[in-house]
Amino acid sequence: MDRILSGVPGMDELLGGGLPKGRTILVSGACGTGKTIFVSHFVQEGVKQNENCVYVTFEQMKEKLNEDLKEIGIDFSRMEAEDKLTVVGGPVGHIKFFKEKTKANMFDISNEIKEVIQEKNATRVVIDSINLFTMLFENDLERRKAMAELTSMLEKLNCTTLLTCEVREGTKDISWYGFEEFVVDGVIALYRIFFENSFERAISVVKMRGIEHSHSMKSMQITKDGLIVYPEQEPFHDVKKE
Repeated sequence: MDRILSGVPGMDELLGGGLPKGRTILVSGACGTGKTIFVSHFVQEGVKQNENCVYVTFEQMKEKLNEDLKEIGIDFSRMEAEDKLTVVGGPVGHIKFFKEKTKANMFDISNEIKEVIQEKNATRVVIDSINLFTMLFENDLERRKAMAELTSMLEKLNCTTLLTCEVREGTKDISWYGFEEFVVDGVIALYRIFFENSFERAISVVKMRGIEHSHSMKSMQITKDGLIVYPEQEPFHDVKKE
């Protein structure tokens, strides 16, 4: 299977060489675990590889997203100026209002995303977050259908897609509604584990269809340069040495 680089230092070692090309992958974790940073590295790597990228945000205004990412050296505004990245969307409240006002359905929303991807000939796509996308629908049946429709469309366009997914704090869940992980090809879980008055960050590849990958939880850090994965280091390694 063809692979592409994730852009996250150390991550590709856990994946046996990189993300499977053309697949849809969930990046899940509680608030503050680094999901947006992870997928932003993915976009930055795509631009480095001369790929066109689309970043759909349902959470932040584009200006605020750009401002936050510049703090770790990821400049979305420059990538947009070079016409290698298109950032679309905005806070879910605005989109929900638009949906209710225009009576848009799941196909309309997926088609909006599809049109941007086709127009830009994008090969890397981020949707941040899938929780807020599914919130636009009335019940779990609609949500599951909408997500299945979205992932099917992305697969047909041969995009490699990362979907961020918020999980409830203090649980072992890897998705919000409990069905998201079954619709996608892979799941990467990010953790923030409280231990002795501090937080230890960790990451694991929960599943990744079609490739061999690490099955162990590994240490991770968020630094001034973004996210770093330590593929040879398990969480609490200092404690174990003692």
